[in-house]
Amino acid sequence: MYSFNSRIRYSECDENETLTITSLLNYFQDCSTFQSEDLGVGVKALKSAGTLWVINYWQIDVIRMPHLCDEVTIHTRPYEIRGFFGKRNFYMKDERGDFLAKADSLWTYLSIKEGTPVRIPERLMEVYSPMEKLDMDYTGRKISIPAEASRKELTPIVVNEHMLDVNHHVNNGKYVEIATLLLSRPENFSRLRVEYRKQAFLEDVMYPVLYESDQGKIVFLGDKDGKPFSIVEFSGTRND
Repeated sequence: MYSFNSRIRYSECDENETLTITSLLNYFQDCSTFQSEDLGVGVKALKSAGTLWVINYWQIDVIRMPHLCDEVTIHTRPYEIRGFFGKRNFYMKDERGDFLAKADSLWTYLSIKEGTPVRIPERLMEVYSPMEKLDMDYTGRKISIPAEASRKELTPIVVNEHMLDVNHHVNNGKYVEIATLLLSRPENFSRLRVEYRKQAFLEDVMYPVLYESDQGKIVFLGDKDGKPFSIVEFSGTRND
């Protein structure tokens, strides 16, 4: 397990002084990055090996969002590493040690040159030391659009430099940020699920479609042929 302490910053909050879902996701992503760097298997090591990790799926269950200046601890622990894939839990706790959010994620180990999965080396399996799976409600990674959902096409979005990460494709958190901005109004949802289908690069165009039903809202971010880059689902309600 790996963890670090932090304090909720003004720049991470919405108009209600509450941590945003994108900021929460970024905390989780940073936590796994810190762990990898501290273990000597971070960005530079991956580049020298000609490999990278890409995320396939997020499930984030929010119990309560922290507020401006709250003290928090962010944790991560891999729980399964096999073949091309790694599964990793995350969670955030308040200063009393109570859970604020729990998350599940699925990652694929890729060749940078070929863009195809490669087998995870024994060294990575050893240094990450998989632990017990976190106790949470696991939903499965496939996001289905309800048949009864309303459908609304939105203005296309061109990928710019500010959306890219060190791997030169759209950072996984940016899809969530884009989807959140496309909602008709801010939501106190309790569950975020994100399915990543293919990478988007500079100047690619995303064609968003918003689906709404009694089950929640789904933002489909696809290419001109309707093939998804990412599908983002918001559901449930919470009280912060």
